[in-house]
Amino acid sequence: MADYPIEELAHRAGMSVRNVRTYVSRGLLPPARMAGRAARYTDEHLDRLDLVNGLRRRGFTLGAIEVLVRQDPDRAAEDALRLYRGMLAPWRPEEPVEIDEDALAGWMGLPPEALDALRGDPGDAGPGTAGPGVTTARLREAGLVEPAGPGRIRILRPDMVRAGGDAVRLGIPLEAVLTLREHLDEHTGHIAELFVELFAEQVWAGYVRDGLPAEGVPRIQTVVEGLQPVATTALLSSFRARMQSTMDAFIERISGEISESAAADAARLLGPRGTERRLDDR
Repeated sequence: MADYPIEELAHRAGMSVRNVRTYVSRGLLPPARMAGRAARYTDEHLDRLDLVNGLRRRGFTLGAIEVLVRQDPDRAAEDALRLYRGMLAPWRPEEPVEIDEDALAGWMGLPPEALDALRGDPGDAGPGTAGPGVTTARLREAGLVEPAGPGRIRILRPDMVRAGGDAVRLGIPLEAVLTLREHLDEHTGHIAELFVELFAEQVWAGYVRDGLPAEGVPRIQTVVEGLQPVATTALLSSFRARMQSTMDAFIERISGEISESAAADAARLLGPRGTERRLDDR
């Protein structure tokens, strides 16, 4: 079994010794093994540090984690990890996919020439050329793919990349789709914050007030799992309604443009006298 002094434990966990000592003083780590006057730590302590740091990155306070540990030190890590995973599981994105870079267009359901909208990337190809390298560079900038070895790429958001391919097949340039994705991420990020705030205020706050009881974990998981279809349905319903009203306004606008264009064409065809005759005939 690995056996570390506190300095090495901190190094392996990517933390300062001072912060590790803070965790120790707050009882967030299991007791160390004493070798004389020196405290020694194991992989169990490293796993606990990884868990605590992961929970903190997800918004858990040290106080909340401390309460959980004090309640049942032997089960704290297991319960916290179960709660942590349970809260994340319904929202996990689709697993990344690794493919040959040359197969990207086919994976998106597109012929290679359909990606000409991305031609001319100076980092991958000369002006007027197109190819998988050009497309990959742009998708990498967008955070959708990453290198996965020589000639290989990892598609980080397969569903989004597939949707981009579908849009390109409809005749929309991929560059325009990527620009739209940036706006979507921005606005859906705000919506996600609203749902998380709702959960925090209406569910999580009460759980914390109750002292983070272990028997409350299943309910938290149930609420989180149920929140996904609720959020999805509400968001889709709202989007459909807004899309319909926006399309109605667009159709009304282009109807006016078509009418004005038709009137202008008639005026040009008939000339001033012809227009006057048409007006007199009304």
